[in-house]
Amino acid sequence: MPRFFAELIDGDHAVITGSDARHICGPLRKKQGDELCIRDLNTGYAARIVSVDPKKVTLEIVGTQELHERGAPQVHLGMSMIDLKDMDQLIRTVTELGVANIHPLIAERSNIRTLTETRLDRWNIIVAEAVKQCERRDIPIIHKPAGLMEFVRSSPVSWKVKLVASQEATRTIHDCRADDVGILIGPEGGFTRAELDAMAAGGFIPVSMGKTILRSITAAMTAVGILGM
Repeated sequence: MPRFFAELIDGDHAVITGSDARHICGPLRKKQGDELCIRDLNTGYAARIVSVDPKKVTLEIVGTQELHERGAPQVHLGMSMIDLKDMDQLIRTVTELGVANIHPLIAERSNIRTLTETRLDRWNIIVAEAVKQCERRDIPIIHKPAGLMEFVRSSPVSWKVKLVASQEATRTIHDCRADDVGILIGPEGGFTRAELDAMAAGGFIPVSMGKTILRSITAAMTAVGILGM
């Protein structure tokens, strides 16, 4: 059972509205007196349903429950834009794996060049659903898209360790794990030589995830999983 986001209306009560209220009332068939796990941004609660209908579920809070982080490392992902359906799945999975920040990047070989506000809103809904399902405490941030070269040259200085996935690298990703680490993943066509040179000048360390060639979505999921351990 997922932990639903709820709005606390006082210290003892909370409400759930929108699609979650319809889900609780419909497919889950929850009734007055049934218990639910809910949360706000930082705290989990055990709650009991006071009233339920498809528009609003009112709950009485009966206790607090601890929410947990996915893992100690802060992992940041700079993801070159790929097919939007793959991006949807990627965002859901890396959220479950504990990513802290997602930076959509437009590389020279990215086949997706623009992004609508509607798609960004969709991604934030996907993040909220994944957080609700896996019960992690913090909520990852999806940043607005940026050009890869601009991003590299401005340099995400908050990343203590800066990596870039490269099949030709001599160092492995396992050698470069840290408590605060970010990695750049290329598009399906890979990075250009100019992009790789700019990354090297910006202090990004090439790392390998094995001898086989991974799809961009697979590489990103694998990288976040390894770095977040």
